[in-house]
Amino acid sequence: MNATGAQIDDGGDDDDAPYICQWADCAMEFEKQPQLIAHVKTLHIGTGKSFYQCRWNGCQRGEKPFTKRHKMHNHLRVHTGERPYICMEEGCGKRFARPDSLSTHGKIHTNIRPYECQHENCDKAYYHLRSLRKHEKSHKI
Repeated sequence: MNATGAQIDDGGDDDDAPYICQWADCAMEFEKQPQLIAHVKTLHIGTGKSFYQCRWNGCQRGEKPFTKRHKMHNHLRVHTGERPYICMEEGCGKRFARPDSLSTHGKIHTNIRPYECQHENCDKAYYHLRSLRKHEKSHKI
């Protein structure tokens, strides 16, 4: 289960626990994650709206709506634990909710570290920009 109460799909076969819809005023249970996802997309999100609002119980987004349906679908993964993007590197198999996260992850397999510290006499380089930004703070101490 994740922090929002959704069972996480880690690619394993251990899915004995039910998947419970936590949309406001709904508590339907499903045996499989894809059933829950289809239910929420069809019944709760729908199509043809001027905006889409997440009504998942406890959603940190609050009342802020999405103007694009696909953005709402992407956000839904936070709640359902869906991770459809899979690393195909042999022996890895890590799963991601977003394609850009998979792309960033792929850098660890190639050892390409595109984010290099520009500080004099520093040869550190990182896979992620956020890691470089954190490192750069060490030069300011």
